Amino acid sequence: MVVKCSNSGEYDMRRENKIVDAGPKGNTRHMKKHKVNRMWVVRQLCLKKFGAKRPTAVQINEVILEWGLNRYMGGKKRSKEEMTKNIQKAYAFLS
Repeated sequence: MVVKCSNSGEYDMRRENKIVDAGPKGNTRHMKKHKVNRMWVVRQLCLKKFGAKRPTAVQINEVILEWGLNRYMGGKKRSKEEMTKNIQKAYAFLS
């Protein structure tokens, strides 16, 4: 598949199998879909908040509760939609 870049109007053959709008500056980072692990997001949030490369359990728990990234609430497993929404918010904060 050939994708037309909006900033230059040229066709880019290197970006096959991806539908990407390059935007005015050519930055495509926010447009791509990424598979993101919940614990990776928690570690990155700890790194940003505390500056800790190896966060303690207390720091990890604080970040999980702050961003609503806990898997169980009230003794019941949270739905995938709720978890996805909170992970998206946290990932957007990191970007």
